[in-house]
Amino acid sequence: MLIFDSYDNSSLKQDPRVSMLGKWEIHYLAFPGPENNQKPPMIVLGGAFQNFTSYRFFVSDVLEITSVILVDLPSLGDNSQLADDLGLEDLADLLYHWLVQEEVKKVSLMGLSLGSVVASTFAFKRPELTDRLIMTGTLSKPRRSWRMLLEESMRVLDEQKMTEFGEAVVLYLVNHARQKETGISQVVCRLFRRQMRTFTENEQQRYRINARRLLAVEEVLGYPSCPTVVATGDYDSFTLPYENALFASHCPNGVFALIEGADHLPQLERRDATVGMFCAFLREEDIGDVKGIRKLTRDESLALERRGEPRFTLHDPVAYVLSFSHVDGSVQVDAPVTIVDINFFGCLLKYEDVVFTVQEYARGLILCLPDSLRIEMLVFERGDGWMRCLFKHGSFVLAEEFNRLLADEGFCTPLPVGKKEGVTSLHRV
Repeated sequence: MLIFDSYDNSSLKQDPRVSMLGKWEIHYLAFPGPENNQKPPMIVLGGAFQNFTSYRFFVSDVLEITSVILVDLPSLGDNSQLADDLGLEDLADLLYHWLVQEEVKKVSLMGLSLGSVVASTFAFKRPELTDRLIMTGTLSKPRRSWRMLLEESMRVLDEQKMTEFGEAVVLYLVNHARQKETGISQVVCRLFRRQMRTFTENEQQRYRINARRLLAVEEVLGYPSCPTVVATGDYDSFTLPYENALFASHCPNGVFALIEGADHLPQLERRDATVGMFCAFLREEDIGDVKGIRKLTRDESLALERRGEPRFTLHDPVAYVLSFSHVDGSVQVDAPVTIVDINFFGCLLKYEDVVFTVQEYARGLILCLPDSLRIEMLVFERGDGWMRCLFKHGSFVLAEEFNRLLADEGFCTPLPVGKKEGVTSLHRV
């Protein structure tokens, strides 16, 4: 049986309780809800490296409605047990067997970021145990560009470029192009970067394990039938709003909501709106009545712009790309290109009189811009004379320089939303 502890301001800092299921450790903290509570307890499954103190922004509010059980499955959160043989579906099954062992009959679930995949898989496979489901920052089918970024982060980690690794991870979790809108503090960003670049060997291994778990997902196993809310920030650049909306549209009882003025970390940027949405949903109230929450209909959700950010056309679109040999450092490519459109996360290039082999140069091209600004790129799609590229951001200094360049009206002009230049399909990053 689970042990419930009374909750106070220091509760989340205490050591978790450890429950064994075979060889696997399940770390948890459980807190009781109000007296005479009839609602199922809420299981909280966080992202890869959120610890229990990360949930202090909402636990006390939710405890006014129902009991809360914070859970770290193997290799997630602060659970340092390595479990490279467990995929995301295996983790959902592990959670099920643990709840059976602990005699928990029914639960609601909250899944944040990576935890959303485990939570939704559980809810899909075990509808008889699931009352309600909250998900933030999820996706239905990982896009190719997203996979490439995840693979690149592991490559940088394997090369032990820890400063670049830390800055790159934060630059994609936090929408650096929208910091003015989200208002996320520089202090928070610095703490994130420090956490990543000072990973212990165990934390590095767990990052690789969780990255491989995500890369193994071709598409979700299925969509839960219970009442479900899927939400993310309207500036989320990691799991795009339309991806979250697409997931919600497949849920028979799903609702999609945008958290205004936030990105992939709405709990840090728009705490009141995020917690208000959680609590309204658990109370079975209309989340659309919560200030800062924009609830979309299914048609509105499916009509969302798939491009994550506005794009710009350059007043002088001629630039050039470089590539250097990994063997002797000699120049392999030095060719002119035309920048069809560009934003903080990527660009669409046209070229002539040069042959690019994606397999050879997919991870080794550098775009040279004015003011001697050079940005490394990942090529994720190529056609006849054009290629789509992601920018490999790994430096906050260079990222800020690039942001200033994009804000310069003498350098570029915003491209109207929905307008396509040069090729017939949207440039999705």
